[in-house]
Amino acid sequence: MVKFNGVPIVAGVFPNNERYYSPLRDTFSKEKEQIITVIFEGNQDLFDALVYKKYLDNLGYTKVVLNIPFMPYGQMDRNMPDKMFSFKFFAQLINDANFYRVRFCDPHSYVIDAAIQNSQVWYPSLPNDYDLYFYPDNGAAKKYSEIYSVPYRFGNKKRDLDTGEIIEYEVIADGEDIFNKDILIRDDICMGGRTFKEAARVLRNMGAKRVDLYITHLMPQAENFYKSYKDYGIDNFYSENTLNMPWFESK
Repeated sequence: MVKFNGVPIVAGVFPNNERYYSPLRDTFSKEKEQIITVIFEGNQDLFDALVYKKYLDNLGYTKVVLNIPFMPYGQMDRNMPDKMFSFKFFAQLINDANFYRVRFCDPHSYVIDAAIQNSQVWYPSLPNDYDLYFYPDNGAAKKYSEIYSVPYRFGNKKRDLDTGEIIEYEVIADGEDIFNKDILIRDDICMGGRTFKEAARVLRNMGAKRVDLYITHLMPQAENFYKSYKDYGIDNFYSENTLNMPWFESK
């Protein structure tokens, strides 16, 4: 879904699935920031936003902000033997559009922020009534420990190299760090939820009193996990729901 100043830009779809767009019907000040918001549902949204930015350029708007809470392609933010470093080239497309500012939430890594010109990154404000935060892996610990000034511990997972399945999960903490504590598991993306199931299981076995979960970006694959999270020892599930999953109930 793409909106300009809160109004959807897509007016309809031709029989061959091409979109047509709504022209501006209000007079906006060209000296003030105007906002294109993308709630990412697929690559069509990115195309729509870039086309509309060209339209606004043609009208003389120079302070067009791209508000895109979930930054797509962020999981491919490095070179890998069997996968293209796709975010590098996606970032070039965004940069070529010359937005006045690009605002997004909790990117997968610092590579994202560095690659996007005129970026403005924000992170959710979390509840502070926990004894500690728990980050499911070392990567999350490195990122969030610099953002949230709350005591934390983290976990470590070992995967089967052939299947990608988690075969072992450990909490890097002493028992007294966890026993009878209120703990918030914090991460950026939830897909199937396997890591969080394992983390909650080990934390509960170590005597945690309360285990909550806070995820910034929910993927469609997270629906089944979300609907059964209490079965895995998680008391409360919070999210920014940046992709607007209809099954998530905000608390």
